[in-house]
Amino acid sequence: MAVVFNILFSIYFVLYLPFLLLRGKWHMGFCQRFGFLPSELVTKLSQGENIWLHAVSVGEVAAMEGVIDALRRKYPERRIVLTVTTKAGYSFAQRKCQGLAEVVWSPLDLSPTVDRFVQVIRPVIYIAAETELWPNLFARLSRDKTPIIVLNGRISDISFPRYSVVKGVLKGTLRRVAYFGMQSALDAERIIELGALKDTVRVLGNVKFDSIIDAGSADLRGEGLAREHLLLVAGSTHPGEEEVMLDIFQSLKRSSPLIRLVLAPRHPERSAQVGELVRQAGLRPVFFSRNGRVTVQDDVMIVDTIGYLLQFYSAASVVFVGKSLTVHGGHNIIEPAMFAKPIVVGPHMQNFKDIVQAFLMEHAVIQVEDALGLKTAIQQLLQNEPLRKDLGDKARMVVRRNRGAVERAVGMIEAVLKDK
Repeated sequence: MAVVFNILFSIYFVLYLPFLLLRGKWHMGFCQRFGFLPSELVTKLSQGENIWLHAVSVGEVAAMEGVIDALRRKYPERRIVLTVTTKAGYSFAQRKCQGLAEVVWSPLDLSPTVDRFVQVIRPVIYIAAETELWPNLFARLSRDKTPIIVLNGRISDISFPRYSVVKGVLKGTLRRVAYFGMQSALDAERIIELGALKDTVRVLGNVKFDSIIDAGSADLRGEGLAREHLLLVAGSTHPGEEEVMLDIFQSLKRSSPLIRLVLAPRHPERSAQVGELVRQAGLRPVFFSRNGRVTVQDDVMIVDTIGYLLQFYSAASVVFVGKSLTVHGGHNIIEPAMFAKPIVVGPHMQNFKDIVQAFLMEHAVIQVEDALGLKTAIQQLLQNEPLRKDLGDKARMVVRRNRGAVERAVGMIEAVLKDK
């Protein structure tokens, strides 16, 4: 089975390589992903015991911040090695985890590559954020009797049917995992149905509820955004959503002279495209990375750098969370909620279904069906400060009531390491 998987993976990679080159996704880290690790890194990792934690991209790294910090305090004598897959995730991890973890590019799941990584890292435990299942890596870790844990596991509505097609193959990989810490009861049911042993599955909750500390609003006067402005922040937007937000802004700014718009595309590489949309709307794009200032109402701030969205969420008057109106899936609403901000989302929040449901049950988020509903909701919120405060306070309370997953996750890790 491993031979077949290696062949299929190699064919896939060869076919995918032109896409990587054309889209600018190839980077120097790919050499590291094949197991060509710097000699100084190999020497460093050979000294002492290592806890290996894997997070694919920005969202997973951000979610694991609390876990990494807790493990650093719990096991100061052990090194945390954080492997990351995407360029954005690697850059974010380098900045956020400096002094907490050794950030390394993740291995491609080929037998020679994972053999090299395991030999170098020699982990006392392997922790995968969310549901990252790698057959060759898990097989090699199992041969070395290294315990594997999945934390913050979830099986989305979209991925579950896909996994179900290959559940016969997946079963062997799932049964190499010591424990699954799943986000919800539904996620737990699904991973068991796919082949995980029932007594290895636990419902721990979502560590993202623990990932943001209580904080006040950021001071954005350096960007020309004063506290008296009504700041409309559209976070993690996808194609089609920027146009809708620009239309809404154009409509509302005539009657609201203090309104200002911030667009934060989920993929910063789209920033130039978003800037062109702003120009086509007759407005002026101001790029955050270029130290641009919003000087008049027709200036639209574009957050074109990873890692600064929270700063704008914290200062927002109203937040729209993207990938929920024109694209399916949704993004994390916990971040603006922790800052007690009124949040509006579209109908497509499948990847965060349990989280959104928790907020809807407490009337702590507004979910709309279409662009017209989004405009109406934003207009009502901008014109009604008590309504904004009430919605934001409820959102923050939902976050506070659902905290504790990090503590439960660290308890699971501690139990596994004691058994080992």
